[in-house]
Amino acid sequence: MFDFLVNRQPKTLNSGLKTWGDLLATLDLDCEADRRTVTEVRFDGVDQPSYRSLELARRPLSSIAKIEVELVDRARLLRNTLGTAGNSLPVLAASACRAAASFRGHDLAAAHHQLTSLVEAVRTLTILTVASATAAGTELEYLPCGADSGSDVLGSVGVVLDSLAQWQRGSDWTAVADALEYDLAPALLQWGVVFDAMQDRCAA
Repeated sequence: MFDFLVNRQPKTLNSGLKTWGDLLATLDLDCEADRRTVTEVRFDGVDQPSYRSLELARRPLSSIAKIEVELVDRARLLRNTLGTAGNSLPVLAASACRAAASFRGHDLAAAHHQLTSLVEAVRTLTILTVASATAAGTELEYLPCGADSGSDVLGSVGVVLDSLAQWQRGSDWTAVADALEYDLAPALLQWGVVFDAMQDRCAA
């Protein structure tokens, strides 16, 4: 029989469980009841970042001497995620200003690379924001963010990105630079009010 620890505390197991997938399913079921989630898994002291993979799910429990699992309260996990996302916004705004300087300096190869990376980061942040709103039990359309809603704030970023694409197609690099520095950077910083509103909802 292997050692099984949850948040560093020894736990007993149902002897009918045969694979890691069986154990994970049981953990997920228990977590639903107290609104926690599995965040870290170690087998014999080795981190298993792909602990939800199908391949690992088939691994027999008999092949593992020690399993350690970390569970975190979902509200706390969401607050941490929102905090990290909020901290990324000044970094993205600074990236927009750097890309603007590259366009103004006619370093177009670097400028296009920076812009592509920035747009991809904004897309990723959008997906994270929508998922976080769902986890917080709200919809961005109905999330009050000052005078606007969460979807209004995100929509303003989308409008700027559409304008950027238009100026880029027309090779108007001055307009691209101005949109990056004077429109996109402030819109990205304003995004923070959405995360603040969701933080407030988590604390309620």
